[in-house]
Amino acid sequence: MKAIIFFILFILVCASIFSQNITNTLGTSGLFKIKDGSTDYMTLSQSTGQLNILKTLRLENTSNSTTGIIFKGTDRFLHNYGTYNTFLGVTSGNFTMSGYSNTAVGSSSLRVNTTGYFNSAFGFQALYSNTDGNLNSAFGVNSLYSNSTGLP
Repeated sequence: MKAIIFFILFILVCASIFSQNITNTLGTSGLFKIKDGSTDYMTLSQSTGQLNILKTLRLENTSNSTTGIIFKGTDRFLHNYGTYNTFLGVTSGNFTMSGYSNTAVGSSSLRVNTTGYFNSAFGFQALYSNTDGNLNSAFGVNSLYSNSTGLP
């Protein structure tokens, strides 16, 4: 029994020692760096607010509405939900489709796609209403906006 109590106390002490927040206030023109002995991996400039990633940034594949997404404000901006899909633009694409091999660049492009595949949408609201249309190419503002099930 004493061994179990000792083990529990040991875990609690270790958890409190190793659980921590890192807070750092930079002085004027300060530079925050994450590095090993000689290699800088990331820097943050206090004077410009610029964050520099000096090696590789790895973004997980988008598997749901909270993983593998870059946001602009509170809206999705860049993600690849589904299979071989690429979406760039505020609220472009969605997280419920089963369609594949789609590319959309532009705000709200291919926004309601469900099963549509091999579509290319470039421009604000291009192929916006597409649900299960396949093999469509839309270039320009509101191009093929009302297309929902059309095929070429």
